[in-house]
Amino acid sequence: MNFLTLRWADLDPNFHLRHSVYYDLAAQERLSILDRHGITIQAMQAENFGPVLFREECQFKREIHLTSKIYLETKLLKMRKDGSFWTIQHEFLSDSKKLHALLFVEGSWIDTIKRKLARPVPSVVFKGMESLPKTADFTYA
Repeated sequence: MNFLTLRWADLDPNFHLRHSVYYDLAAQERLSILDRHGITIQAMQAENFGPVLFREECQFKREIHLTSKIYLETKLLKMRKDGSFWTIQHEFLSDSKKLHALLFVEGSWIDTIKRKLARPVPSVVFKGMESLPKTADFTYA
């Protein structure tokens, strides 16, 4: 779980977290967790691949304010057995584990030279995706 540092600029006129900030925080956390599991920016550049999103959805449950103590927990919800398609779940949780928002992204990997989906995925991707933390209801799609 990653503790979030919120900024004044992250707030909307109602003094709670702006909707687009949830997506930005989740994107940053996704890149961090991929990096921790071997899918680094350097590996992506060296092997000419990168993540591509098809769908992103956030369910807002409770407001988050500037002084809220919020953690972001990121886990793999679904993945094809070859690692080519996946769904990642982000939970925005208070320090008392109350759910404030649930964000899902569905994606794949793109060959950055051919500009087509990467098939098969590079081995570094498969190993990294396999090692990501998984939800209790994780499934291979």
